[in-house]
Amino acid sequence: MKKILSAILFVCLSFIVLCFFILAPKEAVNASRQGLILWFTQILPTLLPFSILSYVVLASGILPDKLGRGYIIFCGFLFGFPIGCKLSCDFYRHHMLSKREAELLSCFTNNLSPVFATAVMADMLKLPVRLPFYLLLYGIPLVLGLILLKTAKTTDFSPQKETASGFHMDMQILDAGILNGFETLIRICGYIMLFSILCGILSYIPCLTPKVRMFLTGFLEVTNGISALSTMSLNQKFKYLCGVFFLSLNGLSGLFQSASVLKEADLSVLSYVKLKLLLVLLTTGSAAFLLFFGRILI
Repeated sequence: MKKILSAILFVCLSFIVLCFFILAPKEAVNASRQGLILWFTQILPTLLPFSILSYVVLASGILPDKLGRGYIIFCGFLFGFPIGCKLSCDFYRHHMLSKREAELLSCFTNNLSPVFATAVMADMLKLPVRLPFYLLLYGIPLVLGLILLKTAKTTDFSPQKETASGFHMDMQILDAGILNGFETLIRICGYIMLFSILCGILSYIPCLTPKVRMFLTGFLEVTNGISALSTMSLNQKFKYLCGVFFLSLNGLSGLFQSASVLKEADLSVLSYVKLKLLLVLLTTGSAAFLLFFGRILI
């Protein structure tokens, strides 16, 4: 039944996208171009160097096992999505993390970068960005993640790290790291373009109100959603809450990109979704409480 439903969904989605290209070719190509530009200007230059570097570091045995968690947490929170997920999967494949540790780290370190989040709120939405904003987006995932890591069972963990020997092996590691990085990024590019096209399709559905269309766009892809939100004449508190929700969720596009990386390492996508939804609920709920009762964000 699950496979049948997936097949039906895939056929319907393909038919909708095909109709969009036939009925509105200019808009469809423009939406596809926007997705490609987003990938080329933000994802590729950010993720590719770290993807190559992490592969080299892990395969060569430079990084001690004890520093694995700290390295993933530091890079994931500082440089943003999807580095946390990619590093967690790489460390798991090289037997430096248990499966449960990798599943936890791949989610709570997989947030949008502070630089991007600040630019979105301050520049695009013209909203104040203070300490509570960072505590919501990054403090909640960090605290919850560390608690879960502390209680995580690691019975499936058996270190089997291989180390390089000699210059020739180092070159092989570098070549493999470059190929591995581009393979992952090409797959991510496809998802970004697809969801950019789906966001373009929403503008052609006549029965949707502007607010519903904006919300659905943000639910699909965060960048397009924030852009739509910035054009809306909404209450400042409601706009702030929507911005926090979009940034914490990172859209279905972010979920599919993460799922692609997780499946490559044979990690549970369902566990990722459950933890992500919990983090979104905690973050958005806390933001709503502070906005309407605490009155300290705005």
